[in-house]
Amino acid sequence: MKYFIGILLLFVGHMLHAQERFVSAGHEAFYYSGRVDLSQSDVARFDWPGVSVNFQFTGETLDLCLNGGERNYFNVFIDGLLHEVMHVPADTVYPVRGINGQGWHSCRIQKRTEGEMGMVVFKGVHLEKEAQIRSVEHQQWRKIEFIGNSITCGYGTEGKLPEEDFLPETENINKSYAFIAARAFKAECYVTAHSGLGVVRNYGDKEPISTKLATLPNRYHQVFDMDTSLAWDFSQWQPDAVVINLGTNDYSTDVAPEKSVFVQRYLRFIKQLRDCYGDIPVFCVNGPMRDEPAYSNVKEVVEIARSVYGDKHIYFIGIPASLLNKSSDLGSDYHPSYRGQLKMARHIIPTIANVMNWEFDDSEYEALSY
Repeated sequence: MKYFIGILLLFVGHMLHAQERFVSAGHEAFYYSGRVDLSQSDVARFDWPGVSVNFQFTGETLDLCLNGGERNYFNVFIDGLLHEVMHVPADTVYPVRGINGQGWHSCRIQKRTEGEMGMVVFKGVHLEKEAQIRSVEHQQWRKIEFIGNSITCGYGTEGKLPEEDFLPETENINKSYAFIAARAFKAECYVTAHSGLGVVRNYGDKEPISTKLATLPNRYHQVFDMDTSLAWDFSQWQPDAVVINLGTNDYSTDVAPEKSVFVQRYLRFIKQLRDCYGDIPVFCVNGPMRDEPAYSNVKEVVEIARSVYGDKHIYFIGIPASLLNKSSDLGSDYHPSYRGQLKMARHIIPTIANVMNWEFDDSEYEALSY
């Protein structure tokens, strides 16, 4: 009897599989936004926050094939709307249900969490047997890269109280100021950010210069945040502008780098960006979790770059700590909540718009009250 049931299950599984169409991760229909390794043609690997898989398909059935890792979470958007938050702790086939309509649908799978939460291996999708798949229609012609730490990662944006300890499920890069600003400008957004990292010194380091754990500039050239094995090819994607928000962790505790060391290392990182991207606008942001001396030191970096090195396309944007209301604008571990991130975005968007001569849509935060 058990033998018969086993044969029956194998037969049913075969029949169900025969009614599906598998499309592997290397198919031309998949558009990957963010740093992704496609060296193995049948899988896509990535770990930076905000990396997304984008495509269009027909039918009402969609199964995602991936290994998301125990601590990663994903936003799944169907037809431009958040459909669900996905957690795929092991290698599996994840069914997306409740898709209505037989016409073309768009899908975006976005990594909510940062690199420290683990590597993602995306293998492809199962569609209905007669379904079609194609690449998304690109309406975003602007490109912005955001470089930063936990603030940029959207750390704790969905936490209810500042006293809450951080949990991976409360981190949502889509609610960080980076993606809010990108949406306002209708721009594609790459994020290279990692919680706790600085320019010279990482959070909690007992030494003024971190050596045990790589700082953000020291891992910036990598395809992966947490894996040093592959170097990123910067010719693959060239932004129109770069926004940097670093310095908070350098001055997070009493042990801090000398001002001269911080300034020189930051200037060295600017040169690194210039080597990668040329003379595009770079916006150096400070705040809102740390004020002085980070505020003045980042501003001095910009002034030296302009006056000493003749860099006329570098700009300072200071976000004061007083911008955030402690009773309404903070999420987990006293980081900006979504409301706090909206305030940050509203603070930086006009400066970027003025420099870039870009119009913007402020509808996401226009009703925000202080």
